[in-house]
Amino acid sequence: MIHGEWLGQQTMKKNLIGLLILLFLTPAAWALPQPQAQVETMINAVLEVLQQTELSVEEKKSQVSGRIQQYLNISSMSRRTLGDNWNTTTPEQRQYFSELFVQILEGTYLNRINDYTGGRVQYLKQRVKGNKAIIDTRFISEDLEIPVQYKMIYENDSWQVFDLVIEGVSLIRNYRSSYGEIIRKKGFEGLIALMEEKVDTMRPKQPLGLQITPAE
Repeated sequence: MIHGEWLGQQTMKKNLIGLLILLFLTPAAWALPQPQAQVETMINAVLEVLQQTELSVEEKKSQVSGRIQQYLNISSMSRRTLGDNWNTTTPEQRQYFSELFVQILEGTYLNRINDYTGGRVQYLKQRVKGNKAIIDTRFISEDLEIPVQYKMIYENDSWQVFDLVIEGVSLIRNYRSSYGEIIRKKGFEGLIALMEEKVDTMRPKQPLGLQITPAE
């Protein structure tokens, strides 16, 4: 009996060790939530609104506004956009830059809503390495096909987008190039001033002649 119990314990230990080895050797993508599912959720949240033909463009903008931010890693996007200039700014400057940057990103895609005339997204490949992932997709409509790549990072218990590559062109790299040039010519405060102007032009303008009377 004692010998049998000993063999049983050894077998259990081997099984446990085998299970632990399997867990550690399994790619991280097996243990983490799938990043492609997060991209699909984000895209569907937008398409759900855009495909409602009874809504006006302004109504679509209103409903889409704010839906995408929760899927973006604004801190990572801001840091990558500023590049080396990130290290020369204060925490307060970084925070304000991030606030302006996300408003510019949202304003840019909201102003493109009227261009949407239908289409679907094809999900091609998901590549995961550690806490980073790349999702290859293709937007397909009647007259065009556009490859779109989502670069993601796993932070705060969720997959978040930190860059978007459209037809081989990185969104963050584009901003880093243009913003870096502005900083070289006008300094960081000059960039902030231009970003403030850009955000202001993106805000909905109040119709002329409309007066708001305070409630009595």
